[in-house]
Amino acid sequence: MKKPKIVIFMHWYLPGTKAGGPVRSVFSLVSLLKSYFDLYIITSNKDLGSAIAYKDVIPNKLFLKEEINYFYFNDAYLTVDNLLSTLSEIKPDLIYLNSFWSFPFSINIIRLKNKKLITAPVLLAPRGMLSKGALSLKSFKKNTYLISAKLFGWYKNVHFHATNKQEEQDIKACFSSAKITVASNLNSGVIVKNISKKEPGVLKLFFLSRISEVKNLHFALEVLKNVPSNIQITYDIYGNLEDEAYWARCIEIIDQLPKNITATYQNELSFNEVQSIISNYHALFLPTLNENFGHSIVESLLSGCSAIISDQTPWNDLEERNAGFAIALNNKQGFVDAINTLAKLNQQEFLQKSEAANSYISSKIEVEKSINLYKNLFNGFIKN
Repeated sequence: MKKPKIVIFMHWYLPGTKAGGPVRSVFSLVSLLKSYFDLYIITSNKDLGSAIAYKDVIPNKLFLKEEINYFYFNDAYLTVDNLLSTLSEIKPDLIYLNSFWSFPFSINIIRLKNKKLITAPVLLAPRGMLSKGALSLKSFKKNTYLISAKLFGWYKNVHFHATNKQEEQDIKACFSSAKITVASNLNSGVIVKNISKKEPGVLKLFFLSRISEVKNLHFALEVLKNVPSNIQITYDIYGNLEDEAYWARCIEIIDQLPKNITATYQNELSFNEVQSIISNYHALFLPTLNENFGHSIVESLLSGCSAIISDQTPWNDLEERNAGFAIALNNKQGFVDAINTLAKLNQQEFLQKSEAANSYISSKIEVEKSINLYKNLFNGFIKN
C-alpha cells in the first residue's frame, strides 16, 4: 500500500541550523513520521543569512536520503513556475507550510492555492510568527499584509496548525474565522544526566537561541548587572548571530558587566551536540519575548538544567514543579531573585532540581501520543 505524500515547505533546513526552532521541529517530525508518510522537504540551498550554498547538496533536483525526499532550490531556479512544476511532479496529498512570512515557500504557495493551481489541501504552521511579540517587529509591513489578507480572503482555503492554545489565540486574533487544529511540537530529544558540579555562590548559565531581538538577550544581560557581587556567574551564549546590529548592542552591555559576571559568546551548536554540551551547565537563562514551543527550553530540561524563562512560553508551571522559573518580563527583580535562588544551591540541592527538570519534561512530552496525534491530523486532511 502506497504511503500518502506530504510536501513540507521550509525556507531554511538542514544542513543549516541558523533558523532555530522550526528546523528542529521539522527534523523531529520527519524523523518520527517517515514510517507512515512519503515525505518531501522543499527548501532553499542556503542557511539563514548566508550567501554560500550548502556543500554536498545537489540543487534543483529531487533526491532520496534516509527515507526522506529532498528538493533544494538555488536562487536562480526559485520561481513560481518551477515551484508549481515541482509540485506537479510530486502530486502531493497534503502541503504543509512551516512559515507565515516566507515569500517563496509560504506566500507564493497561498497565491497558487487561491488561483486554484494547487488542488492539494494546505496546512499552515505559523511557528510563532503571528504572536504579539513577533508582530511587534517590523510591524507596519506585517500589519499591512495582514489587513490585505483579511480583506481579500487569501487564507480562507487554508487550515492552520497551532502548537499550543496561545498560538491558537494569536491566529484567531489575526484571522477570526480561521480553521485551526492544535497539536504540540514534536521533539526527538532524550533524557540526559546532568554532569555539572555545583558550589554555593557559583552558577553556570547559558543562552541557547538565535541572537535576535525577539529572544531578548539584551534584557538577560541587563538582569545580570543586578546580581549581588558575592555571586559568581558564568553566562555562555550559543546561537546564530542573526542580527549584527542587535549583537553590537549586546556587546555594549557585556562590556558594562561587573567583575563577578562573565558573559561569553560560544558560537553555534549543531543538533547532535546540544545536549552533551548543555548538560555541563546549571540552568538556561532565556527571557524570550515569545516561544510557541521552545526547543532550547525542552532540551535544557531534558539535560537536567533548570530553566529561567519569561512567561511568554507554554512552560509556565515550571516553578510549581521545581523545574525552574517562568517570570513576567516587567518583573526584572524576579529574574534576579531566581538567579540568586539557584546560585545558593549546594550539590545535593542542585541534583534535586536537576531530577525535577527531567521529571517535569518527561511528563509533558509523550512521544507516542504525539505521533498518533500527527498521524490523525495529516490523514484527516488527506482523506477529506
